Amino acid sequence: MKKLILSVFMSLLFIATGFAQRSNRTSAYLYKEKGQLVEAKKAIDAAVKNAKTMNDPKTWLYYGEIYYDIATSPLPQFRALDSLAAIKSFNALKKAKSLDVKKRITKDANEYIKKLSAVFYADGSSVFKEKKYGEAIGYFKDAFNVSRELGTFDTTAAFNVGITGVLGHKPKVAVEYLKKCVDVNFKDPKIFIYYNRGLQQLGDTAAAEAAIKLGRSRFPGNLSLLLEQAQLYLERNQEDKLIASLKEAIAKKPNNPANANFNFLIGKSYDDMGKPDSAENYYEAALKVNPKFFEAYYNIGAIYVNKASKIQKVANELPLNETKKFATMNKEANANLQKAIPWLEKALALNPNDKPTIKGLKEAYARLKMNAKLKELMSKQK
Repeated sequence: MKKLILSVFMSLLFIATGFAQRSNRTSAYLYKEKGQLVEAKKAIDAAVKNAKTMNDPKTWLYYGEIYYDIATSPLPQFRALDSLAAIKSFNALKKAKSLDVKKRITKDANEYIKKLSAVFYADGSSVFKEKKYGEAIGYFKDAFNVSRELGTFDTTAAFNVGITGVLGHKPKVAVEYLKKCVDVNFKDPKIFIYYNRGLQQLGDTAAAEAAIKLGRSRFPGNLSLLLEQAQLYLERNQEDKLIASLKEAIAKKPNNPANANFNFLIGKSYDDMGKPDSAENYYEAALKVNPKFFEAYYNIGAIYVNKASKIQKVANELPLNETKKFATMNKEANANLQKAIPWLEKALALNPNDKPTIKGLKEAYARLKMNAKLKELMSKQK
């Protein structure tokens, strides 16, 4: 009889112990339903550590739900319970699914996982605005991982990782995620702009050029991609390719105010290539679009000043007996200085304190004996 009583007692004790071990999970759920998140967290934290409940999918489902509520609570005291609540919720829900052999709670877990995407986006956007790009990358990666867990591909999340990686000078992660977007043919030309920039940050200029070419083949009419390509050529000092790209950009949008800059860059490229006449044509084209383009006025003036300087240098090296040739070349040099003056004067009118312009005009006035002009200019500099 004693043995029977003892056996019954031990059985009841075992049942009671098992019930107590499961009661933490039940209590956690009930606390959650009442909005008592402090108590819910305490109970579910105990449940996931208990050998009787730690391998039950329902335990991890409740953990995920409770931590989701903590992460999204409008009350700061609840959000302060765990700053990593959202990612802990995600990991718990994934674990719940992995343990759910009979697929009883997988649907519920997926519903919460889906909702977590918005949480990660919001957190990522918040720190992105503060230029905390490293943290933002983490949140946008989490949003992307949510989509992968649900069997989809969130191109926006991948794109956000890529952009943030470029801005945060994390080119390796940027290129990895932007390539994902390229591979699934994401319909946004900006993908290729940032993909190119990430590759440039990695130092792979050949791949960067290939990326832009691929982007232009997919979006042939996109002006931004064309200009990104021009910028790449500019940085690589590939003048011929730069000029071709800019001319194409001007042709695509003839009334674009930015054509002033494009024409100026073409002119500057020709200038650098030693083709001053072509350069002047495009500087003048820039001025037709923007009559207040200081640099265009100055550069045309500089073209004539440089021509005069070269002619004068040759003249000065002539033998002393070649006086007639010297006089001819001297006259030609002065004629070029005379042509430079109106352009430099227009430049100075736009920027009265520009020292190179003032210096150029002083030298031209002095050489051409334009004393009244020189005196007036000197008086303005006092």
